Amino acid sequence: MKTQLEAACKLYNTLLHAEQEEYEENKRTMSENELRQLALDLRKKSPEFQALHSQVTQQVAERFYQARERFFEGLSNKPKKKKPHRFLSLVYPQSGWTLSDIREVGQGKNKKRRARLYLSKIGFFTLILHRELPYVTTGDTDPTSSF
Repeated sequence: MKTQLEAACKLYNTLLHAEQEEYEENKRTMSENELRQLALDLRKKSPEFQALHSQVTQQVAERFYQARERFFEGLSNKPKKKKPHRFLSLVYPQSGWTLSDIREVGQGKNKKRRARLYLSKIGFFTLILHRELPYVTTGDTDPTSSF
């Protein structure tokens, strides 16, 4: 997972640098679609960025675009280069993940609900569910289903 976080951070910084170059050369900023396409092109060309799922790559571009828009609206400071240890999350919006094997374990007060989460290109994680998740039924144990 650390590799994916570092790759996402480097992609964010690459998009920031490309945006700065575009503005210096053409005096215009890139649209959200242009940023997404650039991120996907970088992913195709660089083995380092291929560690990221395609939707995660697009979400990094969207994260940069939203940061830039907040700056233009006067709501935040100018987007700046991120350090890898400060980049702490990946977003899997629609696919690339599967929640399976939801079950109750323990007895009495120690009763907990557990599930297994599979993230594409990362692997499996065991989760402790503290509350109901939207769109998930307790009887879903099919590891091939996606939401």
